Amino acid sequence: MTTSKPRIQIQAGKVVSTDSLSNMVANIGTNRDKRTHNVFGFEFVNQIELEAAYQSNWIARRIVDKPNEDALREWRTFNGKQAKDIANEERRLGVQQAYLDTCCWADLYGGAALLMVTGQDLSTPLDLNKVKKGDLKNLVVLDRWDIQPTEFNLTDPLKPNWMLPEYYMMVNGEQRIHYSHIIRRTGARLPRRMRMFEQGWGDSRLRRCMSDLRDVVATKGGIASLVLEANVDTVSVKGLQGALASAQCDKITERYRLFGMMKSLVNLGLLDADNETYERNSISFSGLSQIMEQFMVWTAGAAEMPVTELWGQSASGLSATGEGDRKTYEGTIKGKQDGQMRLDLEALDQVLIRSALGDYPADLEFEWKPLSLPTGTEQAQEDLADAQADAMSIEAGVIRPSHAMRRIQSKGTYAITDEQIAAQEKIEKDQDNGIGDDGEGLPGFSLGETEGDKPGDAGAAEKETPRP
Repeated sequence: MTTSKPRIQIQAGKVVSTDSLSNMVANIGTNRDKRTHNVFGFEFVNQIELEAAYQSNWIARRIVDKPNEDALREWRTFNGKQAKDIANEERRLGVQQAYLDTCCWADLYGGAALLMVTGQDLSTPLDLNKVKKGDLKNLVVLDRWDIQPTEFNLTDPLKPNWMLPEYYMMVNGEQRIHYSHIIRRTGARLPRRMRMFEQGWGDSRLRRCMSDLRDVVATKGGIASLVLEANVDTVSVKGLQGALASAQCDKITERYRLFGMMKSLVNLGLLDADNETYERNSISFSGLSQIMEQFMVWTAGAAEMPVTELWGQSASGLSATGEGDRKTYEGTIKGKQDGQMRLDLEALDQVLIRSALGDYPADLEFEWKPLSLPTGTEQAQEDLADAQADAMSIEAGVIRPSHAMRRIQSKGTYAITDEQIAAQEKIEKDQDNGIGDDGEGLPGFSLGETEGDKPGDAGAAEKETPRP
């Protein structure tokens, strides 16, 4: 008898929804169906095990470090004239390395923070209007176990820290830190109730890979142990049981120790033809490589990384170049950059740029540099396309030559100085005001029109009339 009606059962005091298909004869969907007893549970991994895996296993370290290193390796560029000043301030404070460490600890522990030391009282809200040039003194990287969140904002959804702490306390310290002094970096997304259980932090990206990581490491260790047992020598001895019973164990052990030593030194084994027989047993390793490869693929999926990136191996398959895997991986990294990473750095820039320039220009923004360097041919094609686009935009009046010079300067293709750009901007400004190089007004003729073509030009008529 087969039915397709959803059923609710009470098992061990819990309400369990079973499969909608049940068959009493085949035991499908009944209590005797083994599938009905499959349930997901919470897997908790403590801080010590995460640190041990990160410190001792290169795969765990790669899962945590590589996506963040790839996302931040080429770093970013700012537009505008003050880009160099901002870059110098970033180098002074070590912003790139500090933020990389913050991202790595967030992925390892589920959360980390970047404390901005500006000289203002940490227990009061940060006042951006008081941040002047050089006020950002230091950036301190803290993981989630270094600070303790306190006083969660659960009543005012209009504040930027809704469902987040109002203050932090240093572990084993007394300093209160207002949330505005901290760039908070969380790990992987968690449901709201789980996030509150984790004191507002996210999930460790390594934790969700731990089960698969244990399996792949155990499989590798098992295969390595099998290699040591690849060949097992067996010697059958007539009357062995009786010899052992007569307390001759030491003599038997010494006998076959010498046998093994001779076989190793001169590839020669001596046995009694009547009482001893020798046999070598070999272990077959067929199929183990396929099992290992499947574990590798599963672990890479848990880490959200291609097999080629996680394991550092070339793409497999006929005519496989790995280009598709690389593009997919770079798309994932680009999503990280334009997501939480951009939000974190924009919050940091509110203080960083004021410390570098003294104020915050309204039109200032940054762009991520390309994740991978193009080849010579690709770079030449890109430069040609950019040059053609700039020429068309200048001809159409969309941009000025100084705009193109500024963009080319930021790319570093040519050594264009700020003085050259300023000179070009002055020329464009003079043209807008109708002033020529000699300070006089520019004649009002269009491109390609000569003075002789203008009507009423007596000088031109005189030049066109031949003299006798």
